[in-house]
Amino acid sequence: MSSGLVQTMYGADSDDNTKMKPKGVAFQYQEAVAPAANTVVERPLYVIINKDDATNAYSFKYETDGGFIDYGKVDGNGPIKVDIQPIAWNKTSAATGDVTFIYKRSSSGN
Repeated sequence: MSSGLVQTMYGADSDDNTKMKPKGVAFQYQEAVAPAANTVVERPLYVIINKDDATNAYSFKYETDGGFIDYGKVDGNGPIKVDIQPIAWNKTSAATGDVTFIYKRSSSGN
């Protein structure tokens, strides 16, 4: 049984019915990116805080000419999905991978 993704992306080759060829139909997917702290990136669909930190507060930046806004300390059972769209993040003792930015992508490049 083929997956829905294969059925969406490929169709029978009219020249050879034993092959499949791309349909040329765009499909959408999500991309996870773990930017380094203080790195300005494009605005995500949402973020995931991967590392609980009851000692140091996370902060997020929303405008390139603005400052970081305190989100607070995260003390719980991570990872935690947060429905915000910042362009950068930071915290004391920050490490790449503490926060993941999730983007909506399309195979058409849009």
